[in-house]
Amino acid sequence: MNKREISELMARRLDIKKFESYQFIDFMIQVVVEQLKSGRKVLISNFGTFKIIRRDNKRVINPNTQNPMIIPSKKIVKFIPSKNLKQSIAKK
Repeated sequence: MNKREISELMARRLDIKKFESYQFIDFMIQVVVEQLKSGRKVLISNFGTFKIIRRDNKRVINPNTQNPMIIPSKKIVKFIPSKNLKQSIAKK
């Protein structure tokens, strides 16, 4: 399911215009990104937590040259599902 499909479903279920639901989704994404960029976690009850973690340098072998190389550390977004979300998925 993509953003457009979510927006259409939201519009039908909430009896609002598609444009309004699309704007809401865009705004929510914008808020999550801003908070993560500023170093804050984003907790959405009964869904999960988004946070930034730093992945350490990683030593790997280049498959083309067989030479060792280092992939530098970087920040990544990590999502930790809530207990309720895990239980919901497990019931299916």
